[in-house]
Amino acid sequence: MYKLKSKKAKTLPFNVRIETYCRGLFDELPSNKSVKKAVVKGVIRVNGRKIPSSYFVKEGDEIELWDMEIKAPLSYEMKLNVVYEDDYLAIVNKPSGLPTSGNLYRTLENAIQGKLTKAKINPLKWPKPVHRLDVSTSGLVIVAKSIEARVKLGKMLENRSIEKTYEALLSGRLERDKSIEFPIDGKDALTEVFIIDSKKSLNNGCITKVMMKPVTGRTHQLRKHSALIKHPIIGDKEYGEKGNVLLHKGLFLCAVRLRFTHPITAIELDVKIDSPEKFDKLMEREHRRYLKFRGVG
Repeated sequence: MYKLKSKKAKTLPFNVRIETYCRGLFDELPSNKSVKKAVVKGVIRVNGRKIPSSYFVKEGDEIELWDMEIKAPLSYEMKLNVVYEDDYLAIVNKPSGLPTSGNLYRTLENAIQGKLTKAKINPLKWPKPVHRLDVSTSGLVIVAKSIEARVKLGKMLENRSIEKTYEALLSGRLERDKSIEFPIDGKDALTEVFIIDSKKSLNNGCITKVMMKPVTGRTHQLRKHSALIKHPIIGDKEYGEKGNVLLHKGLFLCAVRLRFTHPITAIELDVKIDSPEKFDKLMEREHRRYLKFRGVG
C-alpha cells in the first residue's frame, strides 16, 4: 500500500462532500462510480485518514489517492507491440478497440501481464498503465513497472511535462495550421494542429491528415476540439457529423509520439511509431473514388 498522488483543497465556495469534490480530480478515477468505490475502500483518503462518504471537504485538506489493490489482474492473451522497455517502465502500442483498463477482462492492463520483465527495485505487484487512451484511439501508452516510476510519472503527467503527439484524419480541408483554444468542462483547453497532407474525397469533400499536440489534457480534448472547428475526426461516432461517420473502420486517431525525461535515469526519451496503415489507405481510396467519379485519370 502506498500513496500515489495528492491534491490540496483550495477555497471552496460552498459545502461539498468528498465524493462530489473528487469527481474528475484524479485521472485514475474517471467515473462517479469509481470515485464512490474509492471512498468506500479507502483508496481516497484525507490527510492520511480514511473518511466516510458524508465527509465535507475543508480548505487546506490534502486529498490523497492510495494504491490499495492486492489482487493481480487476470492475464489476457493477445499479441502486443512493446515499443520500449527498461527496468522501470515500458511503452506499448495499444490497438484501437482495446480499453486501457477498467472492470473488464479484455484490457491493455490485463494484456501486458506476463509480457514485461519485473522491476528489480521496488517493483509494483503488477505493471500498470499510468494514463489512458480512449477505447477507439490507438497508440503509445506508458506502463509503470516500479512504485517510484509510477508516482513520478503521475506527477509528470499532472505537470504536463510529458509531450504527446497524435496523428488524425479530419473531415474536410483544413486551410492552415491552427491553435484551438476552447474550454472543456469549464477548464482551459488548448490543442495545436499542424497539416501533414490533404486529398479530395467524395464523402467529405476533402480529408486532411494532421499532427495534433494537446497542450492540456482534458477528456476527449482532441475529438471535441476537432468537432468544434467543424472538422471532426473521421470515424468519431460521438462527435462526428451525423450521417457522415465512417462505420466499421474505427477512429482515425493515433498517439504516435511520446517525449519526456525518464523519471528515474533522467535520460531523454523520444519514442515514435507510424500511424496505422489504414490512415493512408483510406486517403488513397477516397482520392481514387473522387477521381473516378469526376472522370479524371
